[in-house]
Amino acid sequence: MERVWLLDHLALTLRETDFADPALAGEPDVRERGVRLEVRPVAVTAEGSLYSSPALALAPPVCRVDLLESAPGAADRVHWHPVMHDGEPGERVFDEALSADPEGWLAARLRDLPSLVAGAPEADRGRLLADTAAVAALAGEVAGQVSTSLVALRGPWPSVTHDERGMAPVPA
Repeated sequence: MERVWLLDHLALTLRETDFADPALAGEPDVRERGVRLEVRPVAVTAEGSLYSSPALALAPPVCRVDLLESAPGAADRVHWHPVMHDGEPGERVFDEALSADPEGWLAARLRDLPSLVAGAPEADRGRLLADTAAVAALAGEVAGQVSTSLVALRGPWPSVTHDERGMAPVPA
């Protein structure tokens, strides 16, 4: 499942994910399952008549929070990427507070958007920060959905087939 909160200048995307790194195939504890939250710039293009709907496009994320586990409830792969380049993650940052209380950490960061997007390119940061109040107002709702998703994903893991990239579908 993927959920999107679309604001004026950014979108928050939440994806339930299940993957196994193909480069580590055959090794123990390769599979990771959990929730991925990304902050993405939004481009709005209004063309045509007054009555036409604008085109909306999500750009690659500027930061990502990965609430991942190697087994149900393990919380052993929880980290975030404060910097991303063209959708590729930068360094993983492990934060004890994030692992101990993912929903609380996330809600606090969403209420402090400047700290969450500090690693975004300068060209994007100003536009993203225009949505600071709106993101803060959504913090509880987003953290609640993260909590709901984590509870659902921490049940017994189903058998799945991972594709060539290592991704598996997560049933809704």
